[in-house]
Amino acid sequence: MASSSAKQTPLGINVVSSHLDDIGFHINPQAEGYMGVSKYNADYTPGSIVETTCLRLLTYAINKAYTLGHLSDAAYNNLISIGSGIMPVFGNSPPATYTATDPTGRWTGEANTGYYATGNTENGQSVKWLPYSTVNPDVSVTQWGYIRLFALQAWNEFNWNGKIHGDDGFAAMPEYKDFVSSFLTADGFINYTNKSINSIKGSKTFLKGTYSNMNDLTSADLAGVTLSTSAFGQDCITAGRVIDLSKIQTFGLPSVLLQTIKKNNCITQSLTLALLASGLTAKEIDEISKGVLTPVSKEQERKLYGAYLIIVGQDLAAILYPMNCKTLGLTSLADLLSVKKLFPNSYRSLTVPIYNAAPGPTNSKTYYPIYEGDSVNVRLSSPQVKTQVGTTIPPGPPPISLTGGG
Repeated sequence: MASSSAKQTPLGINVVSSHLDDIGFHINPQAEGYMGVSKYNADYTPGSIVETTCLRLLTYAINKAYTLGHLSDAAYNNLISIGSGIMPVFGNSPPATYTATDPTGRWTGEANTGYYATGNTENGQSVKWLPYSTVNPDVSVTQWGYIRLFALQAWNEFNWNGKIHGDDGFAAMPEYKDFVSSFLTADGFINYTNKSINSIKGSKTFLKGTYSNMNDLTSADLAGVTLSTSAFGQDCITAGRVIDLSKIQTFGLPSVLLQTIKKNNCITQSLTLALLASGLTAKEIDEISKGVLTPVSKEQERKLYGAYLIIVGQDLAAILYPMNCKTLGLTSLADLLSVKKLFPNSYRSLTVPIYNAAPGPTNSKTYYPIYEGDSVNVRLSSPQVKTQVGTTIPPGPPPISLTGGG
């Protein structure tokens, strides 16, 4: 009816719709014509197998004997066992191979729900076949012979909600669309609940390998870079557009600062003159500021830094103002490359996150403070840090030459 992709074929659609219209499932009319119709133990309209054969009089005799109750249990037992060991079909009796698995001798053809008689403590047709019950005769299924069991079982399979004889509407055929709709309800509940179950299960490995810890997950590791988030945030606000987050991996290089200044259209005449005075050519300045020249050499970085040192006072303010930088205490353009000057309130809280090859006491990351007091943390020079961060270029403030090339 349906594939694993949950797509229905045209036939499947027709079948499902017929189920909901209560016409998809029904007792085979040909089988019903042979075996008859039975809705509860005492009710039976024989089919052609009984009504048009020699079984007719025997079947009615069994019912009459059961109804009148004049026979002893042993005699009634013999009546409903005629030919059971030789030709049971001629005696409307169960075959010799018919045995109950229940040690009490209950009928093994039990329906899932089915008829529930007054005084009977069992659901369905789980009632005694042998012998005749003088204590509770209304529950016996033997009173119309063995062939009737097929009709009764067929009814009970359709009577899935167990309508009892005497209930309103019992004479009507049970509506199988209710049975089918119960599957739809169950399927809807399963699919809805599974979303929550799968979400909870998936949360255990959510983006596993992408985020190293909760700081990483909830704040993109900002709370790992600094625990003083309020002070750090204030420093970032006052820094304005000095930091270009798209180039954060190379933050601190003089060339990156020049590119940021160029991006914000803040290159002044004084800065151009200072760059030319440092020994850089106009072509070099243009290519470095546009990010065309890569990589920028150590010597070029040194010359850029030297030029920044002479941008002070009004020349410095002319660049800081359009970049919306309000950081206090800046004395030259080179201070924009100093972590201590650019983050005056939070620099002591800043760290360098280093991934661990094997999780240790600090889990998947170790956060090394950049500063110990006012000095750079000596542990940043350790081999395990250098293998991931690399050597500082240049190692410390670059040397400044008093002679320029321009």
